Amino acid sequence: MKLFYYLVLLVLLSSCNNNEGTKKIPLKTPATDRIIENNVVKSSNKKFKSSLRPSQDLELHKVYIDTVQFIEYNTDFDYFFIEVKKGNDIAGLNTNSDNINFNRGDILEVKWKIDSIFIAGDGETLDFSEWLVNAKKIKDGDLSLFKKKYKKKIKFYTDKENMSDWYKDLLYKNVEYYLANSKKELVKLHIQNTSPDEQLSYSIEDQERDGKLYTVLGLANDFENRTSIIQWLYFDQQSKKLYEYDLANDKLIEFP
Repeated sequence: MKLFYYLVLLVLLSSCNNNEGTKKIPLKTPATDRIIENNVVKSSNKKFKSSLRPSQDLELHKVYIDTVQFIEYNTDFDYFFIEVKKGNDIAGLNTNSDNINFNRGDILEVKWKIDSIFIAGDGETLDFSEWLVNAKKIKDGDLSLFKKKYKKKIKFYTDKENMSDWYKDLLYKNVEYYLANSKKELVKLHIQNTSPDEQLSYSIEDQERDGKLYTVLGLANDFENRTSIIQWLYFDQQSKKLYEYDLANDKLIEFP
């Protein structure tokens, strides 16, 4: 009888050890450990696509070089990425770098490749996407040129409470981008002819229009305690799109 219980105990212990041996090893990104490398090998015959080269079949891990326009550096998601534009197409390049100092509109030469990403959630899915290898600026965009010329800090005024620093910074960047790229003669005149006593500024308020909530920016020139409105701008809080207000026709025009 004792022999029977002893055999049962051995079977149970063996079963527990086998279960422990089947635990999944967490995946890392990009592919650096053995488990991902094995999966990549299995997928190496696949062809990949990217909006940077929409008509071309891409190879895993091969480095490509393209000239693009920088849009933004995004840290809102699990993977940080830079958003770039080539022609009319926009792409995101994942990056582990925290040293991205380009301005919107700068022209970059980017080296990039298709590599693995690890999608958090049920099943911890392995997928593939564009990864930035290296980026260098080859030409200043209009925003970089504007910031070199206009050295003053642009002031802002608001009665809004609890506005996050992130959102303040987002609005500031959009105002800078507008000033650097606006074709309005009045806007260009104030930038070119600003005296030491003049100061560009903008007000911030919320306003609903056609059932949608906007942040309204009153771009102005401050001089001798007087404020003169130059242009009204509307910022869509959902889509993050910027609009010029056309006063004569009472309509919003999307700013490119």
